[in-house]
Amino acid sequence: MTTMLHQGSPSIVITLLLVLLNLSWLVPFSNAFGSDAFLKRLQSAQCALQVSVGRIPGTAMPPEWAASGARLGFLLEVEFCPEYCANYDMNKERLLGTAKPSFQAVEVLNDPSFVSSKGTEEVVVTPGAYGCDLQDLPAQQYGLRFFLDFPKGAIRNDVELPAERIYFISTAWIQDGNSLERARQRQEDLTEKLQAINKELTTTNREANGFLGKAIGFQHSVKLVERKEQLQSQLDRLGKTYPLQGQIIEGPNDLLFAKEGVIAVKRMRGSMGTREQYHWVGTFSYDEFFEDEYDDEED
Repeated sequence: MTTMLHQGSPSIVITLLLVLLNLSWLVPFSNAFGSDAFLKRLQSAQCALQVSVGRIPGTAMPPEWAASGARLGFLLEVEFCPEYCANYDMNKERLLGTAKPSFQAVEVLNDPSFVSSKGTEEVVVTPGAYGCDLQDLPAQQYGLRFFLDFPKGAIRNDVELPAERIYFISTAWIQDGNSLERARQRQEDLTEKLQAINKELTTTNREANGFLGKAIGFQHSVKLVERKEQLQSQLDRLGKTYPLQGQIIEGPNDLLFAKEGVIAVKRMRGSMGTREQYHWVGTFSYDEFFEDEYDDEED
């Protein structure tokens, strides 16, 4: 149905303009609300990260980079501070999210080091910033990203952590018992349907006899395979959206974190050098979340 607006209907035009203005205002508002809900829970949290620089199987890393299979690993302790970054350059990082004009600071709490053929070597790290974007509202899933600067980099054998800004990329959730229970039930239903289809496929292939029977069985099998692929796709998507499988670690204030994330460097591409690309150089994992010892002593 098409609605025609005539010049003699100013009230309709004004109403539509107001609706459009309201909708355009709600988009950034909803983004900001979503990220704020997560960031308020995360601020002041402290955690230990195990950083591992080196090849990641199944990625498009250059074949010569870290070809020996060696790793450069170190323990990194950080705090997600409530204070905002005053550094203009840090607030331009689009990877950290789009809902805020400025990002909050990440402070380094330890002096990370690793052991090489030269002995124990220190990794110099300076503060960075963190932010997030809401990825799925029903699941309360967020993309958590932060960066730290490594002004001197680090080298161990043929593995090199570049002397530049390093980006940490991971997934996190705000725990919601009701939505998580519904997702688990959905996962069980999809799994049962997949098992039933696999059983029916086996029966169909076994009972197909003769030319006509095999032709009918083949057509039925094609439909079953298509249905199986649809169900598997739904199951995979559910597993990526909700913390249902894989390693999860609990954080403060009802936050959940995927145990492992990736670390990356940024490269500018395109004819004008304005297109950002992030190339993985390793992984990191959350070791533990802990409280400030000074606060504990005061209590």
